[in-house]
Amino acid sequence: MPTPARVVVVPEGPGRLRIEEVELPDPGPYQVVVKQFASGVCHSQLHQMHGPRPSQALLGHESTGVVVAAGSEVSHVKEGDRVMVTWVPRDPQERRIAEGVSLTLGDGSVATTPGCFTWADNTIADEQYVVPMPADTPVDVTSIIGCAVMTGAGAVYHTAAVQRGQSVAVFGVGGGGAPPAPPPRPPGGGAAKGAGGGGIKKKAPTPP
Repeated sequence: MPTPARVVVVPEGPGRLRIEEVELPDPGPYQVVVKQFASGVCHSQLHQMHGPRPSQALLGHESTGVVVAAGSEVSHVKEGDRVMVTWVPRDPQERRIAEGVSLTLGDGSVATTPGCFTWADNTIADEQYVVPMPADTPVDVTSIIGCAVMTGAGAVYHTAAVQRGQSVAVFGVGGGGAPPAPPPRPPGGGAAKGAGGGGIKKKAPTPP
């Protein structure tokens, strides 16, 4: 049966965000309905809010929640599982292209997203954007793992390729810069330092 939801809608032209009450459809074969615990707010969404849009938009791309319904072809999560919703498809080898979402609003107009949306109390997303989490995972601080933490930690481990014993400096300790400074720390005894507008903010050596 459809799931009632309150979602944030960005108007087609200039205007204020508004909250709409909608009904999420039953999930398709590759979709998951998630009751949200918390959602992150990424700075990139400010650009989306203030930039041109061809239609009304649904925003948000990082959150934690619990599965309330899953499609017939979804096998990696089930009802009751704690999950993370993220804009990054979970399986880079998947040949099926992850689908976006279109919701019909109360006035008959449509709001869309090419990926997922998390500025809502309930959301529906392609299963590629839904990742399982351990049942005892904190659901508030983990809501930004789906974008901010992956961006900051990914820059350290993959782009910069920090090696064991090395030390790093992170300039700009915001949502993306804070995760690598201090945790996740350079593995094996190095130190991570973070510098923001007020100078050095954090220093945390990694235990051997």
